[in-house]
Amino acid sequence: MKQWLCICAALSLLLMACTTNKKTYVIGVSQCSVDTWRQKFNDEILTASFLHDNVGVKIASANDNDQQQIKQIDSLVAQGIDLLIVSPNQAKAISPALKRVHDKHIPIILADRKSSWQGYTAFIGADNTEIGRQMACYLARRLNGQGRVVEVMGLKGSSAASERANGFAEAIKRYPNIKVVAKTYADWERQPAQKAVETLLDKGVAFDAVFAQNDRMGMGVRTAIDRKLGKDEGEHILIVGVDGLATPGSGVEAVRDSLIDASFIYPTRGDLVMQLAIDILEGKPYRRDNILKGTLVTRDNAQALLLQNEELQNQQRHLFMLHDKVDFYFTQYSHQRIYAVLMFIIILLLVGTFVVALRAKVLKDKIKEEAVNAKLQFFTNVSHDFRTPLTLIADPVNRLLADKDITDHQHKLLDIVQRNVDVLLRLVNDILDLRKVQNNMKAIEVSHFDGAQAIKAWTASFKLMAEKNHVGLQLIQPEKLELCSDKRMLERIFYNLVSNAMKYTEKNGQITITSSADNNKTLTLAVADTGIGIPKEKLANIFERFYQIKGTKTEVNGTGIGLALVKAYVEKLGGSIHVESQEGQGSTFTVKLPMTVESGHASPNLTTAIVSINTDTKAKEEHRQVKAGTDEDRITTPYIPVERPVALVVDDNEDVRAYVSDILSEQYDVRTAFDGREGLVMALKEVPDIVICDVMMPVMDGLELCRRLKTETATSHIPVILLTARTQEEQRAEGYDCGADAYLTKPFSGQVLLARMRNLLEGRQKLRMLFSNNIQQEELPVSDSDSQFVENLRQKIQEHLSNTELSVETLGTDLGLSRVQLYRKVKALTGHSPVELIRITRLRKAQQLLASNGHNISEVAYTVGFSSPSYFTKCYKDYFGHTPKEGK
Repeated sequence: MKQWLCICAALSLLLMACTTNKKTYVIGVSQCSVDTWRQKFNDEILTASFLHDNVGVKIASANDNDQQQIKQIDSLVAQGIDLLIVSPNQAKAISPALKRVHDKHIPIILADRKSSWQGYTAFIGADNTEIGRQMACYLARRLNGQGRVVEVMGLKGSSAASERANGFAEAIKRYPNIKVVAKTYADWERQPAQKAVETLLDKGVAFDAVFAQNDRMGMGVRTAIDRKLGKDEGEHILIVGVDGLATPGSGVEAVRDSLIDASFIYPTRGDLVMQLAIDILEGKPYRRDNILKGTLVTRDNAQALLLQNEELQNQQRHLFMLHDKVDFYFTQYSHQRIYAVLMFIIILLLVGTFVVALRAKVLKDKIKEEAVNAKLQFFTNVSHDFRTPLTLIADPVNRLLADKDITDHQHKLLDIVQRNVDVLLRLVNDILDLRKVQNNMKAIEVSHFDGAQAIKAWTASFKLMAEKNHVGLQLIQPEKLELCSDKRMLERIFYNLVSNAMKYTEKNGQITITSSADNNKTLTLAVADTGIGIPKEKLANIFERFYQIKGTKTEVNGTGIGLALVKAYVEKLGGSIHVESQEGQGSTFTVKLPMTVESGHASPNLTTAIVSINTDTKAKEEHRQVKAGTDEDRITTPYIPVERPVALVVDDNEDVRAYVSDILSEQYDVRTAFDGREGLVMALKEVPDIVICDVMMPVMDGLELCRRLKTETATSHIPVILLTARTQEEQRAEGYDCGADAYLTKPFSGQVLLARMRNLLEGRQKLRMLFSNNIQQEELPVSDSDSQFVENLRQKIQEHLSNTELSVETLGTDLGLSRVQLYRKVKALTGHSPVELIRITRLRKAQQLLASNGHNISEVAYTVGFSSPSYFTKCYKDYFGHTPKEGK
C-alpha cells in the first residue's frame, strides 16, 4: 500500500509541474529618493502587478544618495531580477552600475529621469523641457509680459532639474521684459528652498514671481516670503511649482489653499511603466522613448482634481482588498487542485473510488443544505426584527385612518404609509410563512367554501393588470367546486402562480386558468401562459428557495421564494405540483390537491398578526386605480373650462403623483398621468396651463415628453417643470436643451415648487398682455413659436374678417388645432377666447373704417363681418361705451 501511495504522490507532483509552466518574472525598482511622488509611483507599480500573477516586484529607495543607489542596484541584480526600473539620482553618477546591469543582459527602463549612459532599453516619463516651457509661458501671461523671476531648481546634476531649467530659459527669452534675477538649488526639498529664498530676501533681491521646480520647494518659498515680507505684502508674488500631486499636503492642495498659484501635473503612471516592462519581458513590440503628458493645475481645477484623486484612492484601496481576497482564494484553489489531482490518480488506480465519491456527494449536499438553511434563518431573523416595528406602524396607521376627524390631506399621507407598510409586510410574511411550513409549524385552517366562486373572484383581480399589459386572461372551470380546505393557502398558491405568469408573459400573450374536480376527490388547478418559458436544464431547480432564472430576455425582479412557497403550501395540503415548459413558447403549472383536507394546529406564539396576500405589486396598483378612477378614464373626460389653472402631473410613481397633486390641489385643477405617452395624450387633449413631469419614466421619458410638448403647436406655450432625481449639471443642461422652463431636483420643497409655478404663470400673464395689446398691429415681432402662432392667428382672422360665417372651427381647421386646443391656447396667450378675439378684431377694424369718414354704419358693419347693423351697433356700444354714430 505504501508503494502505491508513493507512486501516487510522484505522479501528482509530475502533473502539477506540467500544469504550472507559465514563466515567472521578478522586476526590480530602484528609486532615487523617498517622497510623496515616489510613493504614488510605487503604489501604482504594485497595483498594476496584481493584473499579472506571474510577476513579482522588489522596490528599493536610495534617499538621494548616489552611492546607496549603486549598491541597491547591484543588490537587486544579485537577487536575480529579470528587468530593472530605475530613476537615477544624478544623470552621470550611476552610469557604471547601469552598464554592469546591461552586461548581464537585463533590460533597463529609465523612469522619470534620464541617465548620461544611453544603453538603456526604454525610457518612460514626462518631457521636463516642455514642462519648463509651459511654466515660463504661464508666468509670462500672469505677469503681463514683464517682471522679475527667481528660479529655485532641484538637485544639481539631476536630469529633471537641468531639463526643466533649459526649457524655462528657452521660453522666457521670448519675453524681453521678464528678467531672471536669481537662480538657486534646493535639492528638491522644502527646507533648503525656504532658506535659499530667505537669503535672497535678506540680500535685498526683489522679485515678482518664483519658478520652483517642484511643489515642495514652492511651499518652502511661500513660507520664506510670508516670514520675511508678511502675508499681505507677499501675497502679490506669484509662485508656481511642478508635480501636481493630489495627495494630502501636496501640490494640488497647495494650489487650492493659495500657498502656490499653479502647478504642473508631473504624471507617475506606474501602470504604464509596468505594462512597458511586461511587453519587454514577453518580447512584444514597444517604443524606446515614451513621453507622458501632464497639464496645468490652477485654482479653477484644483478641487476637481482632489475629488478625482480621492475616488481613485478609494478604488485603489478596494483593489488592494480584492487582491488579498484573490490571493486567499487562489491558495484555496491551489489546495483544491492538489486534492483533485490526488483524487484523479486514486480513481485511475481504483483505490477507494466509490467510498470517496460517496462521501464527497454527501458532504456537498450537506453543505448546500446548511448554506440554504443559514440564508433562510438569516432572513427569518431579520424578518422577525422587522415584524414588530412594522406591526407597530401598521396598527396605529390603520387606527388613524379609521378616525373620522382627520383631514383629507392627512388621510392621503397615511394611505401612502399604509401601502408601503403592506409591501414590507408582504415580503416579511412570505419569508416567515415559508419557514413555518418547512418547520411544520404552519397550521391548516379548514373552511367550507365554493372554490369556483373563489377562483373567479381571484381571477377578476388580475383583469385590469392583464388589460394594461395587453395579456389575454381566460378562466375555464365548472360552475361549482365544493371544497373543504385552507382557503388562505389556496389563495396564496393561486396568486403566486398567476403573478408569476404575468411577469414572464410578454405583450399580446395569453394566460389560461383551468380548474376541475376528479370524482369530487381531487382538485386540479392549472395556470398556463405563452411567455418566455423555462430552459430544460433549470426546470429541476425552479421550486428551490431563493432560486431565480437569469439570462432571460425579460428581466424580472423578485425574491426567489414565490414558487418555493407555492410548493410548500401544496405539500402541506397533501397535494403535488408539476411544471411543463418549452423555452420561447410558455409554461404550465399544474397543482393537484385533495378537495377535503384535515385541519392542523399552529403554534400559538407564531400566529400571524397581519395576513397579507402575495399579489404582484402591479395588481394592487390596479385595485387602487379601480377605486380612484383609472388614468384612461381621466383622459376620456371632456374638458370643462374652470377658473383655476390646470396643472398636469406626470410621474410613474403613484405615491409621487398623489403627493404632488396634494400640494397643488388647493390652487390648481390637477390632472395626472403615469408615463410620458399618457401625459402627451392628455396634454394634447386638455391643453393644461402648466406641466410637472418626472424624467425617468417607462414608455416615454420626461425629456422626450418635454421635447414633444414644445414642438406641438397646441402645447408649445405650456411651461414645463422637470421634477427629477437626476442632479448632475449635464443632466440639468440636457433638460433645458429639451425646452424645460424649470428643473427641480428631488427631494424638493413644496413651497419652492408652488413659487416656481406661480412665477412661470405670471410670466405667461405678461406675455398674454403683450399679445392682447398688439393683436391688431399689422406686424408682430416673431421671435418664438408663440409669437409665430399669434401672428398666424391674426392673419387668419384678417383674411376671413368679412365672412359672417367665420367660426372657431374654421380657425382651428386653418391652424391645425381642435376646438378645445384652439380655445385653451388662445385663452392662455391672449386672455380672450377665440370668439371674443374675432369680435374684438372686427370692432377695432370697424372703428378704423368709421374714423376715415368714407363709409356709413351699415357698410362698415357688413364689411367687418356682422350679420346686421343693429347687432353691430349693440356690440360696438358694449365694447367702446358709445354708439358708432357718436364715435364718428
